[in-house]
Amino acid sequence: MSVWVDRWREFIQKTSYIRHLKERNISNDQFWREYDVYDEILGLMDYPGKVLERISFLIHPGSTVLDIGAGTGAFAIPLSRTAGKVIALDPSEHQLQVLTRKANGINNIITICDTWPDAEITERIDYTLAAYSLFHEDILAFLSRMIAISHSGVFIVFRADPPDPLNDFAYGPKPHLDYRCLQSILREMGHDFDIELFPRDYRLPIKYVLKQYRYSERSPDEIVEYLRSTGRLDEEMKVRFQSTDALLYTLREAES
Repeated sequence: MSVWVDRWREFIQKTSYIRHLKERNISNDQFWREYDVYDEILGLMDYPGKVLERISFLIHPGSTVLDIGAGTGAFAIPLSRTAGKVIALDPSEHQLQVLTRKANGINNIITICDTWPDAEITERIDYTLAAYSLFHEDILAFLSRMIAISHSGVFIVFRADPPDPLNDFAYGPKPHLDYRCLQSILREMGHDFDIELFPRDYRLPIKYVLKQYRYSERSPDEIVEYLRSTGRLDEEMKVRFQSTDALLYTLREAES
């Protein structure tokens, strides 16, 4: 077994939101219903920003895009302006309901509530996209089907940063992986993906930061004091963040 695959499995088990589902015995849908400010937070994070612009430039107009883990439509909705059809796949009915409300009047987005890589897809797919949605222990199965089903290209978006010190403060030291793990796994599978990095700087009101860290063993007061003592909490009670998104992609001529 690949050391990178083993590291990925440990990473998912110990650090992803999937562990909260198991620890609290809740469904994927319940998790996102409780995190009802998620879409609002995304809008304040300058996400997806430049990486969306790059993907929009690379896909062919009129193509069919499968957005795996589409969430509330951060990519699906804007990509629908270029693509002929966007299939938004997500395991949370709640997230897809938010997407549908936001996409009011857009008629080329299809939503499917299911998980990847098990979802049944009958459409011909030109491009697959997974943006921060590869939370699956069997990463080989996840990536293999993404690549196999795509006729024109595959896009993956994942973190390129070291862990935020706030994570270690809130949850204790955890395994950390970035896009280079996925790149290594893809190479072991025989695929060389291009890499581009897109930095983001943003500020979040403290109330949203506390919502993000709602499962921390630290109290809200402890988190606020930590951010104040490290100089990240400004006078407007907003917290400074720096993040970099990595875009891994491969393109090929569409098969007839």
